[in-house]
Amino acid sequence: MQPPPEYRAPAAQAGGADAVRPNTARRREFKVQIDDEEFYEPSTSSPRPPRSGGGGGGRSGGGDGGDRHSGGGAGRWFKALLVLVVVLGLSVFLAMFALQSASDMFGLNKPEGEVSFELPDEDLSISEIASMLQKEGVVTQPLTFRLYATLKKVSPDSFFPGDYTLNTNMSYDEIFVAFRSGTGPEQVTLIFYEGWTLSDIADKLEENGVCKKEDLFRYLEENGAAFEEKYPFLADIPDDANRYRRYEGYFFPDTYDFYVDEDLGTVVQKFFNRFDQMVNTDELQQQMKAQNLSLDQAITLASVIQKEAGRTDDMKMVSSIFHKRLENPAQFPKLQSDVTIFYVENDIKPYLENPDDPVNQPMYDAYNTYVCDGLPVGPISNPGVDAIKAAIYPQNTDYYYFLADKDGKFYYAATIEEHAANIAAAGIGVDHGITMPGEGGDSEPQQ
Repeated sequence: MQPPPEYRAPAAQAGGADAVRPNTARRREFKVQIDDEEFYEPSTSSPRPPRSGGGGGGRSGGGDGGDRHSGGGAGRWFKALLVLVVVLGLSVFLAMFALQSASDMFGLNKPEGEVSFELPDEDLSISEIASMLQKEGVVTQPLTFRLYATLKKVSPDSFFPGDYTLNTNMSYDEIFVAFRSGTGPEQVTLIFYEGWTLSDIADKLEENGVCKKEDLFRYLEENGAAFEEKYPFLADIPDDANRYRRYEGYFFPDTYDFYVDEDLGTVVQKFFNRFDQMVNTDELQQQMKAQNLSLDQAITLASVIQKEAGRTDDMKMVSSIFHKRLENPAQFPKLQSDVTIFYVENDIKPYLENPDDPVNQPMYDAYNTYVCDGLPVGPISNPGVDAIKAAIYPQNTDYYYFLADKDGKFYYAATIEEHAANIAAAGIGVDHGITMPGEGGDSEPQQ
């Protein structure tokens, strides 16, 4: 059969039969290559995102997918970070609010100051009274005041209208008591003198109705750790089982205003705050270091000096003698101060159930400077600034002995012979000081 006329066989090429591809041969892959740049002209109406350059379609696709994945991850991290910041910020805010509320509620760390306050004869809500108190500076957290009044079931109906004298450091309970009684709480101004012991201070507080003596001692024992967190200088007090009153020496003597039946925490903080202001200063701290004394050692030495001498000049001279002995422990191991014995007899033994029990003897010896070496185990009084400065700024002398007669005259000596002559000169009027060996000295410690 002849092929149709229009059919023409392909011309033979070199290579013979191989040049003719049978119909059964694999067809070539159909490819169309289009330069599509001309189809992506810039458009001002709807700009297209830039194409990633270079690489094959696989790489381009992978790159685009990776960018989308990274963007999503970054977004999630940002959200997580934002949530964390918000949570931390809220936690800090709540913590600050709690601290400020507690301080306001109990009248802690608030400045002292009298405020004239008028409670009008009107139907006022607790919220309105809280706002008035805030305006006068008596309350700083009115929301806490309202919540506390609600929890305590305090109704403004129980308040007496009138003019009150309030203090900016009053606790909420003290404010309620004042409004319910119709008068402000009774206030007393007390002077505590340099050299008073903690027992002396507690006696005066009780005599004036501020707090009970034993309640104060018990409160200090049970809440000391909390105060040591607030006042780091208290935390540096050495732990010694022979120390009778841990905070003796740290109730700074001064003039204070108290309320009758005042909160014990507020009473204690007033003394510690004043100590912090007057003693825990950079100048005094640096001088203590220069004398190689810790704060507690300086206060202990000052407490002895305070009881030994009343005048500043004599304090510095007595301090010089004690420093000389402390610097020469081989020759003068004992301070030999009579006032340390008085502390044992007057401020320790009367408060023990069985003062004659031998188990107490180590404590007595730890305070008695005719028995113990160097400084006593702790302060024996609450010294003032002059005694503290005398302890860390001693006079430069060559004396190792001193005594005072009953008229307050001091005698100083560099040798035992001079000291013996001073004792003879003072005669029977010797009141206290360093005794001769064999007269309550090293060989026969006074007890």
